[in-house]
Amino acid sequence: MNGAGLMLKGFGVAYRGYMDWKFERLLQKAEAYGLTKNELYDSDQRFALYMRIGRAFESCSEKEVVDYLAEVMIGSIKCGDADERPDFAQMAIGSLLGVTRLELNILCFMQANQIYLFQDFSLYGQEEEDRLKRLYLQASEELEIELSLFNSVLGGLSRTGLVSPPVSGAGGVIVEGTSRLTSLARELFRYVDYNKRLTN
Repeated sequence: MNGAGLMLKGFGVAYRGYMDWKFERLLQKAEAYGLTKNELYDSDQRFALYMRIGRAFESCSEKEVVDYLAEVMIGSIKCGDADERPDFAQMAIGSLLGVTRLELNILCFMQANQIYLFQDFSLYGQEEEDRLKRLYLQASEELEIELSLFNSVLGGLSRTGLVSPPVSGAGGVIVEGTSRLTSLARELFRYVDYNKRLTN
């Protein structure tokens, strides 16, 4: 075997090691929720979802993100969306492709503080401002992240479809505190919450 062949073989071994523990975590969580390995991909819709989660696993290295992806997949199966609304389940998994642990923590903080887009603009009052203050305080204290960097990360999260793009003010300056969780984020958190309700 030549040098290139050895390098490819080494890459294949490294890739399997990199991915195996992630699928093992998925199977452990599935079993804890009463799902067998076969039930994770025993229909066309579920197999497509399984392939989607494999792609998401490729771009994450943190255990917390792997566990969250597993929770989303299992929740979408248990609530029926993986079979009845497969597009939404796949979009929810796909939205987390490439999300880092820091970004995931910010998304969870936003959800905990209910920083969502509202159709009714009257809902953007003092209570909303108080929720935003709590979010920024939580981010600065628990994540040890500066406000300017926090806003940059929020702006970057708009690529996922889970967070709305920040609003631009005069001269193209980004207006702080204008990014919100989208309807797709509601679907994502619904799958995770469904699992929590089953086990609590």
